[in-house]
Amino acid sequence: MTELQKNLRLLLADRHGPETRAFYGQLLGYIDRRARLTWRSCYRDLISEAEVEEAVAEVLKLLMCGALTRFRGESLGELFGFVRTITDRCIWRLAQKNLRERRVLEGDGAEAAEGWFGTVRGPSELVDHVPDVPLSEADQAFLIALVGAESKVEYSRQNGVSRAAVTQRVQRIRKRIAQLEPRDRGAVDVWLHMQARAHIAATPKGS
Repeated sequence: MTELQKNLRLLLADRHGPETRAFYGQLLGYIDRRARLTWRSCYRDLISEAEVEEAVAEVLKLLMCGALTRFRGESLGELFGFVRTITDRCIWRLAQKNLRERRVLEGDGAEAAEGWFGTVRGPSELVDHVPDVPLSEADQAFLIALVGAESKVEYSRQNGVSRAAVTQRVQRIRKRIAQLEPRDRGAVDVWLHMQARAHIAATPKGS
């Protein structure tokens, strides 16, 4: 059992205990930031700030009342990805509910209301928002290119640099990531998974 899985078991047993209080606060903070980011980016015209706070409480309730028992990941990044999906869905359902209510209130003006607010898309259709990546633009560009090349050797060939130079740069970036706070390391982990998924999705089958 990993340290993360132990922390989750302790959290579900007693979120107010001395061993889990900080972890609980970290989880709550991530949910709040994610919900507000999704709200500001996609649903500011449909959801009030007070409703966002209620949604955060709802997500936390879902996690503590069973959702976390289904989590099978082993890293903080995977946990953040799991929580992000649940948070996005909760905000999306709230936006759908509010849009339906507005259409009812508008009556004959329902089509106009839809034009003002557009179609409420599901989480899978939204731009995948993640916490700000605490890496420089140069480091981000390098990692994206490395993911696209799929190996250090191929990156070296494509960019005319030695493999040793690539390895050294990867080591420097890893060292910088290791010095980050746990929350920021998780953000980097999520971001890297996103880049890998995007590359796989864009690569033609059989290539």
